[in-house]
Formats: sequence, C-alpha cells, structure tokens
Amino acid sequence: MEEIIRVENLHKSFRSLHVLKGINLTVKKGEIVSIIGPSGSGKSTLLRCLNHLEVADKGSISFEGKYIAKADSSGKAVYKSNKEVLAICRNIGMVFQNFNLFPHKSVLENIIEAPIMVKGKPRSEAEEKAMELLAKVGLTEKRDAYPNQLSGGQKQRVAIARALAMEPDIMLFDEPTSALDPELIGEVLQVIKKLAEERMTMIIVTHEMNFAREISDRVIFMDDGQILADGTPDDIFVHTEHPRIKAFLNKIL
Repeated sequence: MEEIIRVENLHKSFRSLHVLKGINLTVKKGEIVSIIGPSGSGKSTLLRCLNHLEVADKGSISFEGKYIAKADSSGKAVYKSNKEVLAICRNIGMVFQNFNLFPHKSVLENIIEAPIMVKGKPRSEAEEKAMELLAKVGLTEKRDAYPNQLSGGQKQRVAIARALAMEPDIMLFDEPTSALDPELIGEVLQVIKKLAEERMTMIIVTHEMNFAREISDRVIFMDDGQILADGTPDDIFVHTEHPRIKAFLNKIL
C-alpha cells in the first residue's frame, strides 16, 4: 500500500511545555488509524502539526512523498514555502471538535466556499457536489439552514461534508464527538463508519473506545507526548500487557 503520511522524530513545545517528544508515524493509503490516550497527551497537537495548523520545532513531515517540513542537520524542522505547504495541505481534510462553521453562511454556502475560492470550481459544479455530500450525511433538507438552526450532531455532519467537498486524500478527525450530547454521537459516528467502508484514509483522535476498536485497522496509544503502542485493535484493547494502557482502559471501559 502506498504511504500517505510519514512523520519522523516530531517535537513540538509551547514555551516550556514539551507536548510532542519524538513522534514517528506512517499511515498508508486506505488505512483507518485511531489515536487514543489521556487528555493532554499530545493527540490533537499531532493532528494539527500534520496539516500545518501548528508548526513543529523538530523532525520531518511528508505527505504523499512530498515534504512539508524536513529536519536539518541539527534536527530542526525546516518548512517549505507557505505557498507550497498550503498546496500540499489542500489534500488533507480536517474536522474539529467544535465544528468551526461560518455562522453567517447557510449550510450550502459553508460547503461550497472552499471549492470555489480555493480550487476555483464553478458554482454550479460546487453546488452539485455539495448536494451529493449532504445526501451522504443525511442532511439534504438542511441546505438553506444556518448553523444556529442545527443540532450539534447536524453541525458536525455539515463540517464533515465541508471537509469532503475539497476531495481530500486523507481525513483528520480531532475528537469529532466530544462536544456532542450523548444521543447525537451515534449519527456522527455513522457517517465516519460509512467513510471507513469506502476506505477513505483517516486518522481519528477519539475517546469513543468501542468505536475505535470496531472501525480501525490500527490503534495508537499516546501518553505524555509519546506513542506507547501502535497495533491492531486487539493488540491494544485485548492483549496489551503495558501497565499504562491497562490502567487507562480499566478506567474508561
């Protein structure tokens, strides 16, 4: 399988707080990788480094064989020009915990904005694609609604449709259900499951352990800025002998 993301010795600090401490990770095309672990372990920071929402201090990140950042002789992460990085990152879709929809734009306008502005698609083509995606996430009838008229689950499904409208090669999900009421979580997970069935490459940071176990090809456990384990769902949830992972799972399962 073709490699889509490679991360080598990635470090990131916020002032004196060392958040990522030498992360190594590869993801292949069509793989579904869930990242689990306690809050504050660096999971979201890792995702944000992958699509350039955060700038790493050390290490290398490449996407589909192209470097976004490459370590120099001292290990420092040296980034390509902003223009080159943006061009590469256009192929990386991201869904946030808090939806990040434009409040003053309708559902349809939220979805067509980037394909028109960034990719230069004709409006008619962008609208046609948007309606296909709204059908996919079960929200065709909400095309003219505004975000404040939607439930949290509906907002998140629109956010997924918006990310998919850019036709990304990989989707990053940063705790996509953590801001939702319990009864709305299922409708968002259902959409992600559908993408999994289509073998969309995905990295999902999640606290939904049963979901991670069911959907993932690989599960990564992070703690204190490091990857402690990377294996199949059974390796992590059933057979792990790692005391830190066992303690974590015992608390939440």
